[in-house]
Amino acid sequence: MANVDAANGFTPLRHLTGGVIRPNEYPIASAYAANIAAGDLVTLHTDGTVIRGTTGGVALGVFYGVEYIASNGDVKFEKVWTNGTVTDASANAKAYVYDDPNITYRVQCNGTFAAANVGELANVTIGTYNSTYGHSTDELLISTLAATAKVLRVLRLIDYPNNAVGADADVEVVINLSLYGTQNAGV
Repeated sequence: MANVDAANGFTPLRHLTGGVIRPNEYPIASAYAANIAAGDLVTLHTDGTVIRGTTGGVALGVFYGVEYIASNGDVKFEKVWTNGTVTDASANAKAYVYDDPNITYRVQCNGTFAAANVGELANVTIGTYNSTYGHSTDELLISTLAATAKVLRVLRLIDYPNNAVGADADVEVVINLSLYGTQNAGV
């Protein structure tokens, strides 16, 4: 059976050293003009606020959700930061981000994955979030597999039913170009 083409962005799987997987707080500027959904790759702007990640840039981590006070005074927790959201008194919102470089993630490949790709590095296809379900559609950009200077490191094919080597495979990755990690060459 072929793998299902259903990108869901980055889903935390485990911690390489047995640690606890938890998000940390970072500011998002009120009225920030981009959508960021749960599972999206994010980075830091020069002013220290969270912004949407890029295809091949250094990553802070993976977005989990956002908390803010709406202009009517209601406290909101959302899985998506909606483009241009204005907070009460234009205060920064709190983004929750999985930022530990030892967290591994499940992510779908946007092409054909081979067993020989384990250990290689790859960039990310930055997707448009799924507005129906409120999650990321980021994927591993299979055409960028190489041994140097890429965002992700492929650890393995995820072993679960209906997932096999081939097109649209789900793989386990770690962020290689992490703000808090050490970047090494791939195999």
